[in-house]
Amino acid sequence: MIRLYVLIVVVGLVGGAIGGAWYYVTSTQERIETLIANDVKLRMAKQVLDNTINTLVADQKKFAKLNTDLRANLDKANEYKDVLIGKLRKHDLSRLSLKKPLLVEARINAATAKAFKLLEALSGAAPPVK
Repeated sequence: MIRLYVLIVVVGLVGGAIGGAWYYVTSTQERIETLIANDVKLRMAKQVLDNTINTLVADQKKFAKLNTDLRANLDKANEYKDVLIGKLRKHDLSRLSLKKPLLVEARINAATAKAFKLLEALSGAAPPVK
């Protein structure tokens, strides 16, 4: 009878060990599959983030160059504005327009047309003015 109890206990222990090992293996395999899927997702997310960072760095460099160009154009425009202000101060347009209205009108219209062409060129609506 003791042999029967010992056999039942041994079979129970061996069965428990086998069941525990089976549970450990299956749960470990499920965990490995989950970790592999998560790794793939993380690698894809990292690739997207790397691409985004590279794009942002390239855009930052492009915007820095455009900002430098814009600053240079603004400086040129301010210099030209100062030249025009000097010319307007030098000439009395009211007196000149009363004496020679057609001459003043033609020059003002030509300069206005040139200014509009320059604005169109700067905005990209027309080819650059030479």
